[in-house]
Amino acid sequence: MPARPPLQRDLDRTRADILRVATEHFTNTGYFGARVDEIAAETATTKRMIYYCFGSKDGLFAACLSEVYSAIRSFEESLNLDELSPSEAIARYVSETIRYHEAHPELALLVRTENLMDAMHLADDGVEPMSRSIVHILDDVLERGRATGEFRSGPTGIELHVAVSGLANFRITNAGSIKALFGFAMRDPDRLDHDIDQYVAMMLGWLSPLSDRRAEQAGAQRVDVPSLAEATL
Repeated sequence: MPARPPLQRDLDRTRADILRVATEHFTNTGYFGARVDEIAAETATTKRMIYYCFGSKDGLFAACLSEVYSAIRSFEESLNLDELSPSEAIARYVSETIRYHEAHPELALLVRTENLMDAMHLADDGVEPMSRSIVHILDDVLERGRATGEFRSGPTGIELHVAVSGLANFRITNAGSIKALFGFAMRDPDRLDHDIDQYVAMMLGWLSPLSDRRAEQAGAQRVDVPSLAEATL
């Protein structure tokens, strides 16, 4: 492949520098708190160059989102879950996803900001097709697990991804309120391994065929409780 010309290399470096600084600003102050002129002041470029590269503040934020999503998708593919047994694959996916988010809190914080804006920047930036890769990977793991009898029927790749992402994101976005309300340091590094063991056990327990049997037993033993309206008649 022919080498890129010097001007293109310089532009690529400039874009990368802008994205790095902008990600920090959007992470720390949110979309509306971040200022393009402040981002420019911390880079080896100008406000005009930022608009040249990304078109607008919206374009810059969308590029930051695309960058962090691309990074975690690449990381997920590097886990090589298809080379592990189904239960080992789930354990690895859960544990490494939690560790990834702990090491890259900007992902959860940028996504939180995007959700407050009704995901407007994700609608047209091409992230959706890329993000489906992890769902397909997990669907394959679950299918293999059902074939070996390790997993029950029902749960899907997207449901598993949502559950694990929910745990990982909650640790980042809600650590402050949990500490303020309960005095509980949810992200204390000394308890990370313990928490990951708990999360792995939760996911494997949910996927286990035994959970179907427990649900059936609970349904058979359930006592009908009258509704509030019936109770007051």
